Amino acid sequence: MKFNKEELFPAIYLSADAASNVYQNSFLMYYKLSTASLVIAVMASLDNFEGRALPIISAIFFLASLGCYAYPKFMRFQESWYMARALAESIKTATWRLLMSAEPFNSQDKDSNIKTYTDLLSEFLTANKRIASNLESNYSTNSVITEKMHEILNMTFEDKKKMYQENRINNQKFWYSFKSGQNRKYSKIFLWLTIIFYCASILFLLFRIAEPKLSFLPIDIFAILASSMIGWSEMKKFDELASAYGLTAHEVGIIDSRYKSVNDPQHLSKFVADSENAFSREHTQWAARRDH
Repeated sequence: MKFNKEELFPAIYLSADAASNVYQNSFLMYYKLSTASLVIAVMASLDNFEGRALPIISAIFFLASLGCYAYPKFMRFQESWYMARALAESIKTATWRLLMSAEPFNSQDKDSNIKTYTDLLSEFLTANKRIASNLESNYSTNSVITEKMHEILNMTFEDKKKMYQENRINNQKFWYSFKSGQNRKYSKIFLWLTIIFYCASILFLLFRIAEPKLSFLPIDIFAILASSMIGWSEMKKFDELASAYGLTAHEVGIIDSRYKSVNDPQHLSKFVADSENAFSREHTQWAARRDH
C-alpha cells in the first residue's frame, strides 16, 4: 500500500513543496554564479598584457558577481525557501494526523475532523501570507481532500496501521538516515577542498617569496575558492544537519520498535500524535531558520 505525494497530499502541500524546491534551486544557483564570476574576474585582473580588454572583462565579471550575490538577497529567495518548506512540512504533519485520527482530529465524526483540518490549513495560509501569495498554481485544481485521503479515512484499523508504517515511519527512517549520511559525506568533501585550496594558496605564496620575479601566481584565485568552500559549508550547514538528522533517525528507529505494541484505534491515535511530534522536528527547524 504505497502512495506517492501527488495522490496523497492536498494541493496546498504540493504547491508549497514545489515552491520550496524552486526557491532553493534559485538561491543556490545564484551563489554558484556569483562565485564563478568572482573567480573569472580575479583571473582577468592578474594579467600582464597591455590594453584594456582584460580589465574591462574583469570589471564586467566583478559586477556580475555582485549582481548574482545581491539579487537573491533583494528577492529574498532564502527566506522564501525556508518559509515554503516550513509550510509544506506543517501541512504534511497535519495530514497524517487527520488520516490516523490523531489529535486534534480524534473526533468520532469524520466530517468534523475534515472541517477542523481545512480550518487548520486556512490558518497555515494566513500565518504564511507572503509565501502563500507566491505559491505555484499548477495544483490549484486538485482537491483539498484527495480521493486517497478519503480512502485511508475509511480503512480498517489493521490497514491504517500497516499503511502508516509503510508510508510514514519507514519513509522517515530511510530519509533521515540517508540525509544524515549525505551531509556527513559532503562535510568531509568540502573540508578537504578547503584545505587543498588553502594549501595551494600558501604554496604559491612561498613560490613568490622564493622567486619575486614570477609574474602570474594564482594566489588570489585559490584564496577565493577556499573562502567559497567555507561559505558553502556554512550556508548548507552540513555538520548541523548531519547531527540533527542522525538524532531524528534514531528517534524514528525507537518509534518503529514500539509500533508493534499498537493494538487498537485509540492507541494508534495517541501513538501517531507522539510520532508526529518527533517528525515535526524538521519543520520546526525550517521555521526557526526562516525566523532567523
